[in-house]
Amino acid sequence: MNSENAVASSKTKIKGDSESTATEQNKKKRRKRSANFDKTWICKKCPEVFSTCRLLKIHRKSHLKNDPVEVHTYKYDAIQDIYVCSTCSAEFPDEEEAKDHIKSRHEKEYKCKECGKSFKTPYEMGCHLAVHDADGNSKCPLCSYKTPKRGALLIHINYVHLRKFSYFCETCGKGFNDQLIYKEHANEHLGLRPFTCVVCEKSFTYSRYLYTHQVRAHRVQIDGQLLPNQCPYCNRKYSKPETLEKHLLETHFKTTPHEKKHLCVTCGKGFAQRSKLVMHERVHTGYKPYACKYCEKCFTKKDYLVMHERVHSGEKPFSCEYCGKCFNQGAPLRIHLRIHTGEKPYACPICLMRFSSRGALNLHKNCIAFNSIPF
Repeated sequence: MNSENAVASSKTKIKGDSESTATEQNKKKRRKRSANFDKTWICKKCPEVFSTCRLLKIHRKSHLKNDPVEVHTYKYDAIQDIYVCSTCSAEFPDEEEAKDHIKSRHEKEYKCKECGKSFKTPYEMGCHLAVHDADGNSKCPLCSYKTPKRGALLIHINYVHLRKFSYFCETCGKGFNDQLIYKEHANEHLGLRPFTCVVCEKSFTYSRYLYTHQVRAHRVQIDGQLLPNQCPYCNRKYSKPETLEKHLLETHFKTTPHEKKHLCVTCGKGFAQRSKLVMHERVHTGYKPYACKYCEKCFTKKDYLVMHERVHSGEKPFSCEYCGKCFNQGAPLRIHLRIHTGEKPYACPICLMRFSSRGALNLHKNCIAFNSIPF
């Protein structure tokens, strides 16, 4: 009897424990549901707000339906007896010439070099190219951009090549598809920096700049261990794993040089990116859009302006992790760190002496050239 009572009591105890765990799980589920009820989902293309993610997804389809489809056609001008293209206003005496003009100039077909299939839009062509790619990536037919996500390809084509935007700045005309970035862009024209770092009190124009700054500059690191998204070769820190991967491929694992297809019309120098060509052309035109707020100096690049203004403000954001010495630029800090690490990457080709900086190596070469005693 005692054994039966013990078994019965153990069963009731197990049952009670299971019921208590079930009630705890139900409480957690209720908490999650109540937390989700407080959350809101905002549409990036319009100011509407939704209580659930499902309603937001249904709403997004309305934007896709409302996207204007550009139709290329022509019309007949009875007074002048000519056919006029509705897109570019080109004039033709014959209707067949107008049709040929629209097909060749405005209704361009994208043909696949692998299988010969034709597509009317670059997005359809890019999605098709994923069939021929080894990694299954969709490729932009207008440039070298690749992505595993079709949505990212559509955004890239609309933003970079077709210049389709949901919002436009009334001051400078710049286009945006993200409502938050569009609103924060007004801070540039007003000269405002409302996003301030709580650690070093540095202020920023955009909220994403503040997040990137805090991730790179103020994350706590244990000696001998790498932070998430930190390069193991040069210890640079990044806020996203995609940016770290791009840095590794372009800096440390680069096998072939980038094609320099953007050429300067003045000196013929080539660049892999159009933005680099635009900055280079300022050398010839003398255009310096970035002015110092402390003195009258102007600069061709924003990076040059930021480094120059640190001379006036005394800001030195780059500090040595060994001795605490601070620098206003990253390059002097990297050279200084070699004092502690003992790294000497620059070797003299004549006497094989090694130096921690290129400037010290050049000074050593000059001493040899003038028959001086090398240090």
